[in-house]
Amino acid sequence: MKPIQIAPKSPRQIEKARTAYQAGQYRVVLREAENAERILGKRADASYWQMAAWLALQDTRKAGEILHDGLQHFPDDIELMSLGGFVLLRNGEHEEARQLLQRCVGADPGSLSAWVHYAALLLELREPAAAREAASKALAINPNEATAACNYALALKETGEMAEAMPALRKAVKLAPGNIAIRANLLFAMLFAEDTTAPELLREAKTYETLLLAGPRLPREAGAPRRTSGPIRLGLFSNDLMRHACAYFILPLMAHLDRSRVEVVALSLNPLSDHVTDKIRLHANEFIELAGKTTADVVETIRNAQLDVVMDLGGHTGNSPLPYMVHGLAPVQMTWLGYPGSTGLKSIHYRISDATCDPEGFEPHYSETLLRAPTVFCTYAPLVHSPLNAYGPKYRVQETPALRTGAITFGSCNNLGKVTDQTVALWHAVLARCPGSRLLIEARDLDNEAVSGPLLARLARAGIDPVRVACIPRLATNQYLTYHDIDIMLDTVPLTGGTTTCDALWMGVPVITLAGAAFHSRMSASFLHALGLDGLICRDAQEYVEMAAQLAADAGQLNALRLSLRQRFEQGPLADGAAFARWMEDQLAKAVGPHRPVDSMPGSHDGVYFSGTWHTMAEIVIAVAGLLEARRHIELRALLENFSAKWPRHWMVPYVLAEIEHRNGQHEAAVDYLMESIGLRTYHLPLFRLLNARLDEYQYDKSMLGEFLQQQLGVTLAFLEQQGAPTVLEVLGIEVGQEAEAEREHA
Repeated sequence: MKPIQIAPKSPRQIEKARTAYQAGQYRVVLREAENAERILGKRADASYWQMAAWLALQDTRKAGEILHDGLQHFPDDIELMSLGGFVLLRNGEHEEARQLLQRCVGADPGSLSAWVHYAALLLELREPAAAREAASKALAINPNEATAACNYALALKETGEMAEAMPALRKAVKLAPGNIAIRANLLFAMLFAEDTTAPELLREAKTYETLLLAGPRLPREAGAPRRTSGPIRLGLFSNDLMRHACAYFILPLMAHLDRSRVEVVALSLNPLSDHVTDKIRLHANEFIELAGKTTADVVETIRNAQLDVVMDLGGHTGNSPLPYMVHGLAPVQMTWLGYPGSTGLKSIHYRISDATCDPEGFEPHYSETLLRAPTVFCTYAPLVHSPLNAYGPKYRVQETPALRTGAITFGSCNNLGKVTDQTVALWHAVLARCPGSRLLIEARDLDNEAVSGPLLARLARAGIDPVRVACIPRLATNQYLTYHDIDIMLDTVPLTGGTTTCDALWMGVPVITLAGAAFHSRMSASFLHALGLDGLICRDAQEYVEMAAQLAADAGQLNALRLSLRQRFEQGPLADGAAFARWMEDQLAKAVGPHRPVDSMPGSHDGVYFSGTWHTMAEIVIAVAGLLEARRHIELRALLENFSAKWPRHWMVPYVLAEIEHRNGQHEAAVDYLMESIGLRTYHLPLFRLLNARLDEYQYDKSMLGEFLQQQLGVTLAFLEQQGAPTVLEVLGIEVGQEAEAEREHA
């Protein structure tokens, strides 16, 4: 969102700066503002226009430098504080932005720009109730301020109040028809509106493209260098290379791509980073930071990287790659994941999809050519904050909660923006059909009355008794665990679950979805189809309600389905990152082939790329053995986490964790991890030999182990006891001749 500009009264040089700004001549703005300071001395309005110009040039870091210098001289200047809050927001300095903007509106409650920028910040921080209040303050000052109207609409969208949100957003577009940011927000909000169709999305996306093309063009220089040999250079371009929904799908692809065929260059627009960013850095051949650069600098930087393919991962969301990609950054440009609809840009050649999300006949919905994956348009890996914890008991599928509570609990763990009136009507019908059932809703800030109160009021107006509803705040420490309290997930409409649907299915919770007539209303259907659960994909509201009632009617059958889902998920195409990566490599080769020669011979797939090196599985196993024998447990955990992006559920990990717990004297945990390892590699006899030895050492009962061995493997306990406890090398399958290499590894 662009900042709101103030026009303070000022001398001739400042008036020239303002006139130049309105004409889009931002370099002239800088020159005139600097002239004003040279002639008249340090001035707040000169700092203001310099900051505004650098913002317009997309150099937010330079704007930040001007801000900090200006506030040192003029700490109470309202215009500096107001625009400065927006600069801090763009630079990811959220707490500093909050403090500055709160001080600004406190000093001048009539500052339109301060309330607009404060609302934008609160939206970024996902505080919709406060954002709505701030936007209302701005509209009270000027009802026809387009950005204020847009912010107000987005705050309504975040709480699912689309009937009021869409008119406000349409008003914002009418007030500022040339505002690209408002147009992008409209495209995103349309996904939540009940009456949106795919052709309407495409028409609006093409209007967005027209606005982009109306700006200055940045053509590639004649004779600029292009790559002519070597692996395909793939740029993953995003503002969300961090803990974001896309990461659950990006990391598995990066970890499985054959680096002899495809090199991965991560292109980040975000000034912020986190532990997921660190993982992406680790698995990328290169990581290029673009935050704070001008549009021209971003375009030049990416072109100089000589990429064969640039893949948009943002679409019409947030700080989008599209305004840069319209200039043509690589011979081939694609879009994937970020936005469930067309970009509308002719410069984006391909879109990754599948036959469930985009059945035959959906081609007219897109300006791009569809590349349909064989089964599903992405693969998923759980993104537990500490990946090794995923092997612990609290993340395992548990029995359906109805067996202990005596009542069915339906659930939703989606963003509240998806809880539209249409969704609420479906939920009311389900609860009415299933007397005694409850509804659990998990979302951000539901422990805040300003958020939960309006939600419960909406549900009550639809006929859902708030007594039957549990509001659970989404907390990082509770990730995935809420699913233990949900029997059946009720999907949202028209915008279905994405990551949350995969989360639920991985945790064993079946999801009932209503498939619509556009990609954004068919994502959950694609995931369910990939797992062979087509019966949970409904064609209309009646089927949705009947399926919910059918599942709820038999807790025993529901439990059997639940306990089978984790294995079905992990052995199916939705978790088959290797197969999806091979398909993606082939598609990239076909797309790049017309532009330059491509070596199509696949290399080794038995390892993973991280820290700038390809590590084969044999090397990883030898390193694990060496570190385990040397008791270097911190390094060992780090190594296991590094390859978890490719193998999120590998038997070797719980085995190693069992050994660490054994050495720490944690016998119960050691046995638990060993059992988990055996579950992932059932017929590996050394694991059974080790478990037998540990049970003897801990003086635990072995009768169940004996029964299992006899029934499943035809082996007796006596046979295991004759074999004795295995060595680390035996369990890991390392040949005797490799022992010296293992010793060198941990020397």
